[in-house]
Amino acid sequence: MEVHLEAIGVIHTCFKEKFGIPRQPNLAAGAPGTLEFFPEFARLEAVRGLEQFSHIWLIFVFHRAVKKGGKWSAMIRPPRLGGNKKVGVFASRSPFRPNPIGMSCVRLEGIESTVKGPVLHLTGVDILDQTPVLDIKPYLPYSDRLDTAWDGFAPAPDNKRCQVSFSDTAATQIWEREKAIPNLLLIITQVLENDPRPAYCRAHFSNSQQESRTDVPQENRVYGIRMFDFDLKWQASGNKIRVLCLDPV
Repeated sequence: MEVHLEAIGVIHTCFKEKFGIPRQPNLAAGAPGTLEFFPEFARLEAVRGLEQFSHIWLIFVFHRAVKKGGKWSAMIRPPRLGGNKKVGVFASRSPFRPNPIGMSCVRLEGIESTVKGPVLHLTGVDILDQTPVLDIKPYLPYSDRLDTAWDGFAPAPDNKRCQVSFSDTAATQIWEREKAIPNLLLIITQVLENDPRPAYCRAHFSNSQQESRTDVPQENRVYGIRMFDFDLKWQASGNKIRVLCLDPV
């Protein structure tokens, strides 16, 4: 059976490329996004009552993960297992799926009424900029939160986060940009605290595990994350991350 779906809108976020996007929603609670509806669905009555909910589910398309010919793999290597072990695609949240559909629970900060229709203001997003959205559903704590659920091979991360510091250059650049981008320092810190590096590079891996790999980056490597309208440059050593600068793009 074939099912044809039509996107109802598009979400604009601060994440301009895959690398650096939080691996789950609300890990970077301050990460902002806005959802704009396409003309056919841009009707204020369609979101009437939604403002009564603090969080919503977004059903969206992994539009940058669609493979030619619709090819997909039954087994994938999830980042939580260090990229070394395989599990079934249906036991993962990999974007490379038979149907590239994703879902995220994000915070609804408000609904703005514009001449082009309603715009949803969101935080805690973990979605690539310009992602097509298929549907919106309110989050219901009494049924969606299951305290007895098991988390399999992806238990909640521990409280150990990377220590993020800023060079004088980066601190000045952030201060200059915070009028245009509120909470910029907080957003950058939350993104980097969760360590965007591949799992085998992270601080909780032992030195022997790192030494056994030939593709582990050197500590002086400079990473870049495309956010907003800049390229965030940073370096990492163990669990310490230092932001170098914000290069315009």
